[in-house]
Amino acid sequence: MKVYYIANARFPTERAHGVQMAKMIEALLQAGTDVTLVVPNRKTKSQSARDFYGLTRDIPTIRLPAIDIYKHGKIGFIIGSLTFMLSYLLFLLAKKISGETFVAYTIDMDQFSTIFVPLSGVRYFVEIHDSKNYGFIYNVLFKRTQGIITINNLIKANLVKNFALLEEKIIVHPNGIDLNFFKPRAINQEFKKKNGIQTDKKIVLYTGKFYEWKGLEVLVHAGALISKNAMLCIVGGTKEELQKITGLTIPDTVICTGQKDYKEMPEWNAIADALIVLGTKHNDYSYYYTSPMKLFEYMAMEKPIIAADTPAIRQIVTENEVTFYSPDDAEDLAKKISFVFENGDRVKAKTMHAEQAVKKFSWYERAQSVISFIQNRQQSVISFIQNRQ
Repeated sequence: MKVYYIANARFPTERAHGVQMAKMIEALLQAGTDVTLVVPNRKTKSQSARDFYGLTRDIPTIRLPAIDIYKHGKIGFIIGSLTFMLSYLLFLLAKKISGETFVAYTIDMDQFSTIFVPLSGVRYFVEIHDSKNYGFIYNVLFKRTQGIITINNLIKANLVKNFALLEEKIIVHPNGIDLNFFKPRAINQEFKKKNGIQTDKKIVLYTGKFYEWKGLEVLVHAGALISKNAMLCIVGGTKEELQKITGLTIPDTVICTGQKDYKEMPEWNAIADALIVLGTKHNDYSYYYTSPMKLFEYMAMEKPIIAADTPAIRQIVTENEVTFYSPDDAEDLAKKISFVFENGDRVKAKTMHAEQAVKKFSWYERAQSVISFIQNRQQSVISFIQNRQ
């Protein structure tokens, strides 16, 4: 089966959506799917996704013409996106006219760049990572697609409600994990020394880029409350960036490493004594709809996990796998950090449960599930057409 995966995104990119795309396409290739990524021709730090993400193979990539002014404000983003949209529309039409048999697969990188896919008249599937309110663009996109892939059940429920979609048209599969890349390992003392982590204190680690919707303030406040025998290490930005986005003074118990390469994440996770997953009530995406890849990465490392008690995270884990804290409650987060360090046996049982539970969330399992869904949906459409004749 030939698939053209269309994404209005810089690739490779240090952002999480780049990891998600790279790992998913790698898994589709491993599962035997002939997939090619189609992206705008934008300036990137590296042209090799294999090197950038530590993949086992190259990702076939077509870079279509686009005016690369995406970073020049809203107007720049719209102009850049529209030129890419025109490019991929012509690309799909040319493939269709040539008689090539294929399926288009697209993902909601923004609010409008997918709309030219249904206009091309090709068979397509769409992956959705957030709830959508009713609107013309999404109504056309969802009505004409052969199937929708979402990352949690709450998104599916809202799509069914807001767009009057049939439930069987939607499959739910959370984001995934590369179990060969993230796995238990010994602490690399040279790695710690190289990165300036020289301490005998317990290390509580958070990894992730700094965005307002993540609720990073709770980390800063909790950092001021944790035991003197512990320190909070934040991998993903500098202290200056954290102070700017939170508007808070960063205590000495919090260290920020700056942005690090994705390939280093297993080493960072390995030096931690506990790992934190955030979630905030102040942002619907964070609270209800996210499927954080870092949660799966943490689970695979056999490390204690302290996670925000949100509906989104509850779709993946229970008290059997993680220690929950109340979202946005720094005092409760600090208490749960102490709990983890004071209850070794109970917490160890959780880490073992988590390591077993994460196995069903591999990228390969996700890819196989999506492939089966695509094949079944196409057969259903063919049968429907035949029955009407």
